[in-house]
Amino acid sequence: MQFIKKKELKNIGLTLIIILIIFKFFNTPYNLYSILNWNYEKRMEQNYGFCNNESWGFYNLVINKFNLVDNEIFILNDENHVTLENFFNIKKSNKSNTKYIIILNHQSQNNEDDLNEKYDFIKNYKILFRKNNCYLLGLND
Repeated sequence: MQFIKKKELKNIGLTLIIILIIFKFFNTPYNLYSILNWNYEKRMEQNYGFCNNESWGFYNLVINKFNLVDNEIFILNDENHVTLENFFNIKKSNKSNTKYIIILNHQSQNNEDDLNEKYDFIKNYKILFRKNNCYLLGLND
């Protein structure tokens, strides 16, 4: 049997320590667990929020429930987070007179007048769907 030299043993030990530090830094065991046990939608909602932050969960619910794929939608995030229209194949409009408006993260007192006071351009819209502090508004016909 050939003995391992001290220098080789130090290199092996140092390599193992570096690998363990990398695993801890990137939270590898938890990330592997979440990938294996949670579906895509749950992981996305955990990272981007339902009706907070970027509000991925609300986008997903509204786009699927109202079939808004390929529609022009004016998206307004009250907390100035990034909007996620590219995940859902919807066209973000810069005009506030589109058929649909999504307002995300609007803190209100459960009062529709609060929306009208803050945004004067939504007077011609009605609330089609509301979940917590996120709204889908549709143009009145």
